[in-house]
Amino acid sequence: MFFYWPAVRLVSLGTGGEMWSVLAEPKTLAAAWFTVWQAALSTAISIALAIPAALIFYRRSFAGQKFWLALLTLPMVLPSIVVAIMFASHREFHQVYQQLGFGWFYENPHYWIVAAHIFFNFSLALRAIGSAWSSVEQDIENAAELDGAGRFRVLLQISLPQLRTAIFSVAALVFLYCTTSFGIVLVLGDGLVHSIETEIATAALQFLDLEKAATLALLQTVISLIAFLVSTRFGSGQVSLESIDADQQRPKITSRDWAATWPTAIVAIALILVPMLGLVGRAFLVDGSVSLQNFINLLGRGERQLLNISVVAAAGNSLRNLLVATMLALIIGFIAAYLLSRTGREADSPWLTRSLDFALLLPVGVSAVVLGLGYLVTFSTPPIALRSSWLVLPLVQALMAVPLIIRVVYPALIGIDRQQLESAELDGASAWLRFSLIELGIVRQAVITAVAFTMIVSLGEFGAATLLTFGDQATLPTVLYQLISRPGGQNFGMAMATASLILLVSFSLIALAARKQSWRRSGAS
Repeated sequence: MFFYWPAVRLVSLGTGGEMWSVLAEPKTLAAAWFTVWQAALSTAISIALAIPAALIFYRRSFAGQKFWLALLTLPMVLPSIVVAIMFASHREFHQVYQQLGFGWFYENPHYWIVAAHIFFNFSLALRAIGSAWSSVEQDIENAAELDGAGRFRVLLQISLPQLRTAIFSVAALVFLYCTTSFGIVLVLGDGLVHSIETEIATAALQFLDLEKAATLALLQTVISLIAFLVSTRFGSGQVSLESIDADQQRPKITSRDWAATWPTAIVAIALILVPMLGLVGRAFLVDGSVSLQNFINLLGRGERQLLNISVVAAAGNSLRNLLVATMLALIIGFIAAYLLSRTGREADSPWLTRSLDFALLLPVGVSAVVLGLGYLVTFSTPPIALRSSWLVLPLVQALMAVPLIIRVVYPALIGIDRQQLESAELDGASAWLRFSLIELGIVRQAVITAVAFTMIVSLGEFGAATLLTFGDQATLPTVLYQLISRPGGQNFGMAMATASLILLVSFSLIALAARKQSWRRSGAS
């Protein structure tokens, strides 16, 4: 009801008589070309930078390793609108380009969009490639080095071939994220650069041309589905994001690793640390002086009462939506993962498992903007007029999070030792007791991880919120965009303060999760 019905409505609306004329428009072709080439470039650079970083973090050991990994993981969990605001603020620090005669480079929005995408996806590629790398035995690499092979040759001929599947999987995922980063293109494009998603929003909200918006949505969905199919065809279709294994013995970093150490250090400092510190620093500056006024202003509605509600009230809406979306996604996603694991254990039903798996994971290949447009078209009138209810956004967020929960919980359920369940059944345990006392206990950590990622996705969702929330139902990301897109020092300062609070809270949660993971290992040992 909440995915395939809106999808069918969009297909029927987008394939009308004007479809080919819309697709042939120069503006559409330019938006499609920009969407594809910037995503491909951002993906290639992100993967290229992540490989040496994965070597340093997952195959070597050094002091402060967990702290730096947590810091580099932070961009992965930030809302795209926060990343866009961060780089919009960071532009001022790059005016040195003008002094060196590279003003065109500084003023080019393409540069800032690609840089923001690398910032946003480098940590995802690092964690995915590093997680796969940590599961590869080092014996072959060590033997090759003893036979005289250099580090670079070992990387090219031994390590990378074993990581090919993981690299393809995460590359397809990064490409997908870069084609659906609505907030980054909207803020950093300065109205001069357009992606397919920004064209969808313009057609739907400014010109009220839902037929054109639906046609563009179909084009965006085709591109996203191609990336999704590439991930399942050439990769594993799954991306693991495991942290550093404290029990794994790894050699200490040496001078022989300089070729990987220096690029990683430059990326960590120049691309990630400096923009984040710049954002936090700007939040405390008011007319050149250090002050808390920007944070105090969050209780108001901005300069000249720009906002319909205060930032604090918008944060309350986001928190409410987050809780509802997480609850719905967890219930539906866990039940779906459990049923998939049951059918997956039956030898005579692999086709059923694959069919259900594809049907439930298909929303991954549809962007939030497209899904929001589908709801705008489908649920604006009776019999289900959800468009006027605040519940419409949590439903979209839950639908987007269900595939994520399935992907996290399903491997944990399918990996449960059947002998434990059979022994409990022989001892008289009912199906409910086996589930509650054995299965649920084993997958508890996977469920917690899935809930955490669902909360992050729901909190930062911006694409669908732009189409579906208005007035007093505005959320934190939409309020942030209103503040950053209007002139005025007070509005800009409030945007910096809100974004820096999200940044600091996100880093605290990541650090706390890593610390608890260490406590669990210590207790287990």
